[in-house]
Amino acid sequence: MNLFRRNNTLQGRWPTRTGRKSIFIATLIVCALIVFDALSGGSVRSLVRHAGATMWSAGVSVGNSIFGSGLFTTRRALIAENASLSEQIAQFQEQAAAYRVLQAENNTLRDMLNVAEIQRGQNRDAGITAPIISSFRASPYGTFQIGAGTADSVAPGNLVLSAENFVIGRIETADANSSLAREIFAPNISTDAVLHGVGVAVLGQGGGNARTDVPRQTDVSLGDPVVSAPLGSRAIGVVGKVTEDSGDAYKRVQIYLPVNLSVLQFVYVVKK
Repeated sequence: MNLFRRNNTLQGRWPTRTGRKSIFIATLIVCALIVFDALSGGSVRSLVRHAGATMWSAGVSVGNSIFGSGLFTTRRALIAENASLSEQIAQFQEQAAAYRVLQAENNTLRDMLNVAEIQRGQNRDAGITAPIISSFRASPYGTFQIGAGTADSVAPGNLVLSAENFVIGRIETADANSSLAREIFAPNISTDAVLHGVGVAVLGQGGGNARTDVPRQTDVSLGDPVVSAPLGSRAIGVVGKVTEDSGDAYKRVQIYLPVNLSVLQFVYVVKK
């Protein structure tokens, strides 16, 4: 058994009879060519060199034809053009976004202009539109800064209104080009107001929210306006929730400012 396997292994390592015959014939042909080349004075070598030169020339010609046709140049040009178009699209997108921002600001400023017209129509003091330069959420004391100050005739005590003519706050301190305003509904700030003809004290809770108590028999509904006479009979909020206990003589009224303070960009300052 082992001898049989060994014979098979040896046979696999050595060429077969057909293979040896092919090698022998190839060797004879090479020897014949060498002898013929020697007897002919190198004509075989000359023929081989000529054939090789011809094939090389043909290859160079084909390469020049391909590159000269502009195929690769066109590909590079397309890649460059695509990159340029992508850059232009990015620029257009940025310009479109900037346009939307300006459009939103213009709409807000147009609303502020309406507020100014309302003030003039009511023969009240003129004012100025000012940008908000600090976040409402940045201060835990219910204060915010605006980009107008004493150089714009803004003074402490001036009222700060929203685009819908709601009182947001009051100027507390003023510098040359900026002012600090305190929200009407800042925590623990009390404001005298009127709700359905009943005088109430509205206590601020921060974040545009406040609360008050009214007599049990007072007819109060969601959405009722809350108006402050000391602030020029302007609205300071609306009723958001009413809680009534059967054993209590008063109703608890939750009031909120219908203005999204977190996205507010401009306010209107009423000058005295």
